[in-house]
Amino acid sequence: MKSVFVQFSGPDELVVTGVFCGPQDPEVWGNQGQIDADDPRYLAFMTPQSTPEVILKAKQYQKDALLLAASQAMPPLFLALQLGDATDAETVAAKAWRDYYTALQTVDITVDSPHWPIAPSSP
Repeated sequence: MKSVFVQFSGPDELVVTGVFCGPQDPEVWGNQGQIDADDPRYLAFMTPQSTPEVILKAKQYQKDALLLAASQAMPPLFLALQLGDATDAETVAAKAWRDYYTALQTVDITVDSPHWPIAPSSP
């Protein structure tokens, strides 16, 4: 049976919180132990179950990242529009990015599979 070196959440050794390739300095890494690879505590650590809160946070993070990327793509296009020297392609792209940004804001992240709009291509 293969064994693994782990760190437990406390001296009660109920929950595995870390895995090591070998024994570590106990002064730095407390609550260490060596258990079998088929130990339920190790298996629970290696295959965590996502909670609804974690899933919602991940979706919010994705939404925020997409909104940030869109907000960074728009200023050069809008500046060209404001200065009056935007090409036809830049005008079309500015409108597409604005629509994309608006669509992102309305994405319902509380559903199982949110409908993420597709980002426009650059001009």
